[in-house]
Amino acid sequence: MLEILANRPVLKIAFIHLWSKKRQTIVAMLGVMFGITVFIFQAGLITGLQNYMIDKIINNSPHIRIYNDPEKDPVSLVEKAAGKKLGLVVVRNQKIKDGDKKIRNANGIIKLLEKMPNVLGATPSASTQSILKAGYKQIPATIYGVEVEKEDALFNLNKDIIAGDFRQMKTINNGLILGLGVAQKLGAKVNDIISVSTTNAVLDMKVLAISQTGITAIDDNRAYSNLRMAQKLMNRDMLYITDISIKLRKVDQADQLSENLHNMFGYKAESWKEANAGIFGVFKIQNIATYLVIASILIVAGFGIFNILMMMIYEKMTDIAILKSIGFKNRDIRHLFLIEALVIGFIGGLLGLAHGYLACVIASKVEVNVKGLVTLDHLNINFDPMFYLAGFAFAIVSTALAGYFPARKAARIDPVDIIRGH
Repeated sequence: MLEILANRPVLKIAFIHLWSKKRQTIVAMLGVMFGITVFIFQAGLITGLQNYMIDKIINNSPHIRIYNDPEKDPVSLVEKAAGKKLGLVVVRNQKIKDGDKKIRNANGIIKLLEKMPNVLGATPSASTQSILKAGYKQIPATIYGVEVEKEDALFNLNKDIIAGDFRQMKTINNGLILGLGVAQKLGAKVNDIISVSTTNAVLDMKVLAISQTGITAIDDNRAYSNLRMAQKLMNRDMLYITDISIKLRKVDQADQLSENLHNMFGYKAESWKEANAGIFGVFKIQNIATYLVIASILIVAGFGIFNILMMMIYEKMTDIAILKSIGFKNRDIRHLFLIEALVIGFIGGLLGLAHGYLACVIASKVEVNVKGLVTLDHLNINFDPMFYLAGFAFAIVSTALAGYFPARKAARIDPVDIIRGH
């Protein structure tokens, strides 16, 4: 590369060629610019949305959740009694036993978890399905009974509160925190009294606060109470725990640790990645589609550069013959057209970086008010410098490849044949 740039006569001739064909040169640069702009914008938009969702999941969900997962295909008592003595056991109309979701010795498990080096903390909870009623409106929701102070310390409940004061749950036993979607469906506001019904109890509870995590699945289906109130709704004792939520210091170790915890305690241990596997599958498809689109655009831009340089070669045959006859070597001719390709890629790449950044800044300020998997007020754009470096590198490499074959063809031209033809 340095050898190419150091050859000043070749460099000067390359700029003269490009300037003499301004329209084709500009079109080629615009093709590169458009490809890099789209790459930066789409990569920033897609990864920005993904990072926003991952951040919401990490901050509002346990990194590992331990719970009692009932057997999907339990072995019947007859099969257990028969063992291997009978060759065939037929059981019809087997009555399925109600599975107990209680985690036994939950407090002991939590104490062991808190001693582990990567565990920042663990908190117990008891969850149950319920029907919430406010006037004539009623909706299903999941009640999560939590230890309020510990839950706030680990998962920062306070940052999601948009109305009311959740700390009142320390003194008001029948208090509730409603997800925003739940509150809107019920038409409930702070200080309203609503009826909470489960299969075991019916209680009147007071709305103390309304929260918005930004994750629609949580905001539309979840309500929080203190742990003891949830246990009363299930008609259970104070030791009844259905879930243990764990927060880690290093979230990327969740998969390995969850497997170890399952082997250690015998309960289902689900990492945050496993719990959201469907979302990550969508992310993977989005990334593949994005990079295929970008690659297609840059390939089209590369073919444009290839065609322009090939046209220049045919139009500059006489110039090439003259250059060779006065002492320019094959490599000089090859460098000439490579320089032209690299200049197109360099300037087109810089324009693409500028326009890509401008497009991202404008998009980040546009109000969208989207409610899907997550709630978005504005587009979350990722301004990772690596996108700009990768985009510029791609512009240089693609244009260099597009210019290599025309440059090699030009270097092989025999000046004698061209002069005889004239």
